Amino acid sequence: MTSRCRAGQRPGISCLGAVLLACLLTACGTSRGASRPSEPPLGFRSPPAFLPGSAAPVDRVVTASAAHPQLAVQGVGVRVALPAGGVLATVTGPHVPPFVAPPPPQVTATFDISLARATGDVPVRLADFTIRDQLGRRFHPGPVAHEPAPPGAVPSGRTVTFQLTAAMPTGEGRLYWSPSGGAPIVSWDFVVEND
Repeated sequence: MTSRCRAGQRPGISCLGAVLLACLLTACGTSRGASRPSEPPLGFRSPPAFLPGSAAPVDRVVTASAAHPQLAVQGVGVRVALPAGGVLATVTGPHVPPFVAPPPPQVTATFDISLARATGDVPVRLADFTIRDQLGRRFHPGPVAHEPAPPGAVPSGRTVTFQLTAAMPTGEGRLYWSPSGGAPIVSWDFVVEND
């Protein structure tokens, strides 16, 4: 049995398979996404010259103080400078319970707080943490039930982690920390999702 296709003859399965294989091999060898040896791959090209450059440093830790409050997103640490010392503060979360149908009007949002590398004794008071949602409503987070409450201060050279929780509706919000008792020095944006 021969695998050649003759003029005027209906192609058999082997002939059709050979044509398809040849087409696939040709298409793979000349794909538009293949990089040419003279051009770098798309991920490593320089930005176009008409775009302005930026000299701003990346991956740096910003410092928040009473004179220069800072806004961060959850998971980003901020160095908080206080009169008696400082600390690297990081908030992650919120963590919410699994989705239920129909969704409740409020969910329990839990935040993980880390106060690390303290210099001097940094005060920690629950009243210094507040939350505002996207509609401007204010919430006062509290400690998680059956978990240790945050200590009154972070001793110099130590790291303290604890959790805070609040019942709130889904949507955007911001967690504020006012360690000196006045205006917030640092805040973190977050989204409460229940899906």
